[in-house]
Amino acid sequence: MRRRCRQRSGAEGSVVGSDAGGRRCVVFRGPFVRYPEAREVAMSSRRGVVCVDTQSGRIVACGDEGEAGFEALSRWAQGAARVVSLSGSEFLMPGLVDAHAHAPQHAFAGTGLDLPLLEWLQTYTFPHEAKFGDVAYARRVYEGVVRRHLRSGTTTASYFGTIHVEGTLELVAACEALGQRAHVGKVCMDANAPEYYVEKDAATSAAAAARFVEAVEARRSPLVEASVVPRFAPSCSAELLAALGRLASSRCLPVHTHLSENRQEVDWVASLFPEAKCYADVYRRAGLLGDRAYFAHCCYCDTLERGILADANAGVVHCPTSNFMVGRHMADVRAWIDRGVKVGLGTDVAAGWSTSMLDAARHAVVTSRLVAEREADPRKALSWREVLYLATKGGADVLGLDAGALAPGRLFDALVVDAALLDGPLDVFDPAAPAVLLEKFFWNGDDRNVRDVFVSGVRVAGARESPADAPRANRWRLAALAAALLAAVLFARR
Repeated sequence: MRRRCRQRSGAEGSVVGSDAGGRRCVVFRGPFVRYPEAREVAMSSRRGVVCVDTQSGRIVACGDEGEAGFEALSRWAQGAARVVSLSGSEFLMPGLVDAHAHAPQHAFAGTGLDLPLLEWLQTYTFPHEAKFGDVAYARRVYEGVVRRHLRSGTTTASYFGTIHVEGTLELVAACEALGQRAHVGKVCMDANAPEYYVEKDAATSAAAAARFVEAVEARRSPLVEASVVPRFAPSCSAELLAALGRLASSRCLPVHTHLSENRQEVDWVASLFPEAKCYADVYRRAGLLGDRAYFAHCCYCDTLERGILADANAGVVHCPTSNFMVGRHMADVRAWIDRGVKVGLGTDVAAGWSTSMLDAARHAVVTSRLVAEREADPRKALSWREVLYLATKGGADVLGLDAGALAPGRLFDALVVDAALLDGPLDVFDPAAPAVLLEKFFWNGDDRNVRDVFVSGVRVAGARESPADAPRANRWRLAALAAALLAAVLFARR
């Protein structure tokens, strides 16, 4: 797979353009989350300013009192088309990035968590995913999935679909219509699966994957990109893995799959692919490793595998909830960070029972402390600030997106959070600094605190009642309809 085949289009650190002017900007005034250094989370003062260009949906400037140029920025921002002044208990933060979720499994989330991975797949997952050959059923479930993720503050998700092309295209349509940024992949599997839920052979599966990619690309969506998704090595023949590697390389597509989730799975891979040096080497030999590839779990990876992924500039998605439930192990995230590997965070619904990235983040902190105890190494423990980074900018970097941070040049995928709601999930009795409100939200908050959800500067969800924003949210719905019509016309001409 080619390395570094897609570069970010935005430029971090860019300044306000004189041609834009404040007239086409929305300005947010109040505290906002920022990352002054790698993996470090900080909060601005209550005088913080974030300026968003309404046409591009990108941040054009941000700053805080005491910084060079802040007073000039504040004066410039006075000419904005709209100024949003946050209340004393509100703050602005980057949208959450769920880098690994199984969209069809949302329908049975919260059930069937009594079995380890391989038995869980056969007993619960495969029978349920087989239902998504029914396009109407797929449409109904996927609309619910995307709505639920958005309400939880997840502005970007990387989704597995199912083996069905038409059903998985309904997931693409739901993301477009509801305004969520996403990677979406049709699952590929031609081996070691029940007869009712497996593709005929490698050629059939690869051809269906290519057809799905072409259909997504024909929509020319500003939000959704197709990904290449071999379910995991045991469900794919060597021929299929190689074909998918060629597809990903030829179109420079993201590759999204699993790696070393469960000990039984790792042993199975060794028996199925004896020529490979390790589990990660199976994907490397198939051409599925590169800077656009990312792998969920990675619980049992050793020094050799960490080196293979690091050399390929691939990413890792930590899924602490499902690792406890069906993986039955804990990943050493600090080892990946120390190796310089990109790391994001995932809910892994439905092996993870919740669509909430806050739940996954809390479990990541707890897991790291258990790993630190197991390894007798306090450095293995992750702080909540480090994990919040993984849940935002870390995930965006794994997916190769210009999101995940409130910085010039980045897409304005963001949340307005209110930490002091009446009858909300957390209490604030005394005056609290913005940094304290952020920490309380991390540990005790939920979707009720997420007042506004923005994707590319458009409000698409949130607990706040805001009828005035409905026409702006409809922008994505109209764009999705236009994309579907365009795709139909293009395919009709073939």
